[in-house]
Amino acid sequence: MELRGAGVSNFVGDDPFPAEDFDLWADTYDTSVATNRGFPFDGYTQVLDLLVQLTDAKPGMHILDLGTGTGQLAERFDALGCNLWCTDFSEAMLAKARRRLPKAHFARHDLRQAWLSEWQSPFERIVSAYVFHHFEDHQKIELMKTFAHDLLAPGGSLLIADISFRTSEEMAEARLIAGQDWEEELYWVAENILPRLQAAGLSTAYHQVSYCAGVYYIQPRTEARIRY
Repeated sequence: MELRGAGVSNFVGDDPFPAEDFDLWADTYDTSVATNRGFPFDGYTQVLDLLVQLTDAKPGMHILDLGTGTGQLAERFDALGCNLWCTDFSEAMLAKARRRLPKAHFARHDLRQAWLSEWQSPFERIVSAYVFHHFEDHQKIELMKTFAHDLLAPGGSLLIADISFRTSEEMAEARLIAGQDWEEELYWVAENILPRLQAAGLSTAYHQVSYCAGVYYIQPRTEARIRY
């Protein structure tokens, strides 16, 4: 089976998000997200904890973590007895995650490229944290649709934690709060993207956690819609 629409790389010239930048960040990443009390990691621990809660993960579940970084999210599922498959495009980040999770399966992979041919088995849950704000909305939608329809087991769900806002007005307020810490990236705005995900055949709900981050719960349209 080959994934529909996999591979969304369309940048011209210099890569706006090179893996080398994340390689340099690997040694300090855990400390930086743990100690940050403002933008963009305000509520980071609570966001990850909510994502795990919403998965209703059980021992033995097969879980795919997209952009695992140093493995902070995956570690929570490891503690629940889940089987883990984890990707990242930074080899330095993966080295940290491998040490943290010696039983997990790992692969270096850039989500802007075609999906891994050797990882086609269905997963009960697909999760990701603080990754997809590097993609345009149409790329987010294409990737959500591809993973939800082609890699989820029946009854499975896709959960995305990321920098996100309920409305454009709330994003503007967050920009003022963040001040010089604000970076112009491709952040989620729920009021804009939820209708487009629905139109793409996905049942979707959103839960805001901090002023700048939240969790999306996504399933193929055939599944019952989840509301919060």
